Amino acid sequence: SSGINAEYGGSFILSNEFLLMEALDYSLTVYNSYRPLDGFLFEVRDRLGKESSDCLRKHALSFINDAILTDAPLLYSPSQIALSALVYSSEQNKVDISSYLKSLAHDVTTHSKLLNTINKIREHLQHNYKFQISSSKLKELEAKCNSISKSLESDGEEGSSNDEKHGERITKRRKTVDEMETEPLP
Repeated sequence: SSGINAEYGGSFILSNEFLLMEALDYSLTVYNSYRPLDGFLFEVRDRLGKESSDCLRKHALSFINDAILTDAPLLYSPSQIALSALVYSSEQNKVDISSYLKSLAHDVTTHSKLLNTINKIREHLQHNYKFQISSSKLKELEAKCNSISKSLESDGEEGSSNDEKHGERITKRRKTVDEMETEPLP
């Protein structure tokens, strides 16, 4: 009896979740850091030249891609993550952007807070981004997803009941998730 009530309560909460968020004027929008990065790279290009800006882009984009896979976009602003990505990339490419960073802060205290936030973001990523999926594994997972998608489409064409379809989908999803393996970073 309690299992039925728990199931009903869960479905009741989920069915009214969006109504509650709407009443609270709550938004689920999460902004990414790509546009702020472009702005920073544009400013770096003006100060250090096009070559410096272009070589910083690759590692900075990689940093942002990794950050998106963590909860960092929920904890830090897009511009903070983008600036952390720029600093990371400058270290990887051995490009000195210290004068640019100093120009962003109005005084020593602000500059210190800026560097502290950058370090917090980098530490956050080091502690929370531990797995990387190889491109071959990604292709394998994509093939499995396509296979599941096709089987779900064929289930819709058959005359089975909605409960059976739902149970089969959950079983297939669990099997796929159980089969996924990630490779730890070196």
